[in-house]
Amino acid sequence: MVRAVARVKPHVPEAAWPVLTSLRSLVGDGPVVGTPSFERVLAVAAHPDDETIGCGGLLALLADAGAEVHVCFATDGEATIGASSSATEVAVHRRHEAEAACAVLGTRPPRFLGLPDGALASRLDELRGELRVLVEELRPQALIAPWELDGHADHQAVHAALPSDIEVWGYETWTPLPPTWVVDVSAVYERKERALACYETAHQAFDVSAMLALNRYRSVHGLMGRGHAEAYFVR
Repeated sequence: MVRAVARVKPHVPEAAWPVLTSLRSLVGDGPVVGTPSFERVLAVAAHPDDETIGCGGLLALLADAGAEVHVCFATDGEATIGASSSATEVAVHRRHEAEAACAVLGTRPPRFLGLPDGALASRLDELRGELRVLVEELRPQALIAPWELDGHADHQAVHAALPSDIEVWGYETWTPLPPTWVVDVSAVYERKERALACYETAHQAFDVSAMLALNRYRSVHGLMGRGHAEAYFVR
C-alpha cells in the first residue's frame, strides 16, 4: 500500500490525498492519520493556553462538526513568569484570555478549578476528585489532556489525575510525544493562531507562538509535510 501510494502520487488529485493518507496510515507502521468523530469531549489543561497549543486544532474541528466540546482549566495560570501584575490580577486576566480563546475555537464556555499554579502535584487527590465529578456530569466519550511525560510537573499531575476508565488523547506542549494518531488541522490553523494570540499575559514570558512550530513538524507524519497537524498519544 505504501509503495503503491508513492507510485501514483503524481497522478492523484489534491482533494483525494486526505483519504489516501488515512488509508495508508491504517496499514502502515506509523501513526493513524485522521480526525476522530467524537460527539462529546472534555479537554483538560493545567494552565490557560495549554489547550490551544496542544489540541486547539482538534477542538476547533470537533466543534465545527457539531460536537459538544468542553474545556477545563486546573489552574488560573497565576504564576506566569514575567507578568508584572499581582498573582490575583494575573489570574483574572488569564481567565478572561482563556474564555476568549475558547470562543475563537468554538468550545463551550470553559470551567476553572482554581487550584494553585505550580503545585498541582501536592493537590493530586483534590484534582482527581474534581475531574471525576466533571466526567460524571458531562459524560465525554474521550478526555484530551497533556500526555503523561510532558515536561512540566503540573502537566504530569493533570495526566496522573485522569480517570482510568475513559479513552485519553494525550497532547504535547513542552515535550514531543511518540504519536499514535495525527490530526490534520490545516483547515483551522488560522483560528488556532488567533486563539493563542488571546493569551497576551503568557506572551510576557516568551513568544508562545513559537510552540506552534510542532504543528509544521507533525505535518511530515502522513501529510507529506504539507499544512499543519497535531500529534496525540491515545490510550
